[in-house]
Amino acid sequence: MSDPPRTTRGESAGASSGAIEHATPTSSKSLFDRLKEHKVAQWTLAYAAFAYTSLHTVEMLSDAQDWPRVVVRIFSFLLLLGVPIVVTLAWYHGARAMRRISGPELLIITLLCVIAGSLLSYLQHQRKIEDVSATASTVATANNVVPAPRSSIAVMPFVNMTGDASKDYLGDGMAEELIDKLTEVQGLKIPARTSSFAYKGRNADIRQIARDLGVGTILEGSVRAAGERIRITAQLINAQDGLHLWSHTYDERFTDLFKLQDDLAQSIVGVLTAKLGVALPELKRSAPTQDVEAYELYLQAGAALDGSEPGFRKAISLLDQALGRDPGFARALAARANARLNAAGLGYESPTTLQDAERDAGQALSLDPSLAAAQSVLGQINAGRGNWIAAESNFRAAISQEPGDPLFRSAYSLYHLLQVGHTSQAVAQTREAYRLAPADKYSVYALAVVSTLAGLDTEALASANLAIRLGVPANVMPMPRVFVNAATHARHFNKAAEYEATTLTPAMRAAGAEQAIRDFYAALADPAKRPGAVLALEQLRSKSPDPFLANEVIYDLVQLDELDAAFSLANECIRARGCGWGFVWTPEMRPFRRDPRFPAFAERLGMIDYWKQYGPPDSCDLTGERLSCH
Repeated sequence: MSDPPRTTRGESAGASSGAIEHATPTSSKSLFDRLKEHKVAQWTLAYAAFAYTSLHTVEMLSDAQDWPRVVVRIFSFLLLLGVPIVVTLAWYHGARAMRRISGPELLIITLLCVIAGSLLSYLQHQRKIEDVSATASTVATANNVVPAPRSSIAVMPFVNMTGDASKDYLGDGMAEELIDKLTEVQGLKIPARTSSFAYKGRNADIRQIARDLGVGTILEGSVRAAGERIRITAQLINAQDGLHLWSHTYDERFTDLFKLQDDLAQSIVGVLTAKLGVALPELKRSAPTQDVEAYELYLQAGAALDGSEPGFRKAISLLDQALGRDPGFARALAARANARLNAAGLGYESPTTLQDAERDAGQALSLDPSLAAAQSVLGQINAGRGNWIAAESNFRAAISQEPGDPLFRSAYSLYHLLQVGHTSQAVAQTREAYRLAPADKYSVYALAVVSTLAGLDTEALASANLAIRLGVPANVMPMPRVFVNAATHARHFNKAAEYEATTLTPAMRAAGAEQAIRDFYAALADPAKRPGAVLALEQLRSKSPDPFLANEVIYDLVQLDELDAAFSLANECIRARGCGWGFVWTPEMRPFRRDPRFPAFAERLGMIDYWKQYGPPDSCDLTGERLSCH
């Protein structure tokens, strides 16, 4: 294809004066000859090549920079618009390469731009109509929904007005105790602490909170403490119109804190009884401890937990002090059990910490069998040891005792249901947890993780992005797995490799994990590279005994059709008792589950008795002792 001829200075001058000469009369030529002479086909083909390259470049940049898909759509439209413009330019410039745009040519291009602008304006107008219609539909639906009754109350964390941020625990403790007390009143619906405390520190509208939590009334207040006295101001707000239903200020000595809490809770019950015209029973719940100092230490421990090693150590030390003052403080025992469990899971404490957590939880339940937190701790410990039936019993007890607390449903899903292959139940439980606490980052995180393991990429991505906005670290596993899986399923293998590489520890990098990851995704794109990728994964596993890494290597080997190596490593994991099994039930692991060796492997997992009692894993059948998956 030749380039359009250049115009000489003389030709340019001639064109500018309007003296255009034709080498051959055009009247005797056919349309095809004229198109050929003006090189319209060459110009169009050249533009098509340019458009093809440009579009793919923009798509690559869009993937790399996470641009909205609308960018690619707009660019594609502009490239299509360019076709008639290029044809017009070729018709007027293809043969003579005029430097000046002629009148007819300018008119055609102007008309094309006007048509394109009108089309864009029309599409935008239609989009606005659709948006307005959707909004109107939502509003209409909301208006048709029966408002939540005033007997449904969200108790918000009380605002710390002491001027000392370290005293936040006083307001949290006041709200927590009111939740516990009011929950015991038949006829009241009180969202769990997790649900309402998720809004702490956020400038959320009361009506939005009420809609999220499905309540008709909001209880909020403030705490002031000076010397030995504490002042509480509380107010009930109608969530429908934002008007105050009741407000009162209490002033007591700190040593009378429990009496103050009882008085406040009873006042709320009295107000609601008067407003609703329905008799509500009096409070009967006793104080968690008779030692106010032990209670204050317990509250301080809860405030110290921030996920860091110093935070865990400080919290455990404060709980030790609280229990030193009152060994029968059941709630403090449950809190210490939970802190020890999480510290052990993160590697912050000694190998005996898990046994200490189990002992604390058992003692807490012996003092107060209704403590759901202690049941959840035992459920996680039993699931980690492969005591599946006991774990099921623990988690069911926790949810039965606190059906409105999303934390226990999320823990049940992540640490138990996923492990035993009841993935659909795990999805249902995490969705319910999210419904109960749509602003709680742990509930949203759990939904993201469970959804990605179930192969629900759209739901997983939406939940993961929300969890990150709520404060969940984006680069700590298993959160990146959501983005890795979505990119892999879309065959964006380079993007998946980049996501996964960000999660590696220095020790993993030293063992060659980054190169092994890149080799793996290259092999997914090109099967000819599989032998090298398999070798890299096997070498990586030999250099690093990390159980989490073992899970990843098994998962990758199955996707590379290396089932022999995958089964060998999986059996090692069973003997070492260091691997989790949630990944075994993912869609990518279906070839592993369909393999003739899987039933024997399933027996070694120790889940057969559990499946006999609670049903086989999803997409599997259990006949006697034999499991078959499809």
